[in-house]
Amino acid sequence: MIVGITGNYCSGKDSASMLFSAQGFTVIDVDKVGYEALKAKKEEIVEAFGEGVLTGCQVDRKKLGRVVFSNSEEKKRLESIVHPWMIRKVKSSISGGCETVINAALLVEMCLFVLCDFVLGIQVNEKKALERGMARDVLSHEEVLKIMRSQIPLKQKIQYVDKIIDNNGTFKEFAERINELIASLRRQRGTL
Repeated sequence: MIVGITGNYCSGKDSASMLFSAQGFTVIDVDKVGYEALKAKKEEIVEAFGEGVLTGCQVDRKKLGRVVFSNSEEKKRLESIVHPWMIRKVKSSISGGCETVINAALLVEMCLFVLCDFVLGIQVNEKKALERGMARDVLSHEEVLKIMRSQIPLKQKIQYVDKIIDNNGTFKEFAERINELIASLRRQRGTL
């Protein structure tokens, strides 16, 4: 069984993935695959965006983010460089017969949802996402807003999602919902 987890910035995808992992699922974190893509595609990225996106010899995600989250054409250019590599990496990481989670904010945009038996959307309000983003990533209010506004809202991806779980409450409430979902999925698949 392959479960896709999607949602916008700081919605709780990582927390949901951690809960699936605690129940024995293998997690493919597409954000981490993105870090690998920046290393693998460094030369193309520098050619496209200049050496100003580097810190030392590495592509600096924050510097690159300032360029791409302010300009949709630049974002598309970056995606055209890294997404094909990332999609191949995700596909090669899936192990047949294993319970797997693909954790990806861009699950729909990268067409990774087609690999999934079930797609879960995590929903959070803008205020909560802003607070989490500023605290977790040490970004300004404006930087977090740019990231959030560069993403397609979950409600526009609803036709690709099998279930939405709200993450505006406590972690305990969220964990209960996720664990109930895991149990339900396993009952449906006969893997309990």
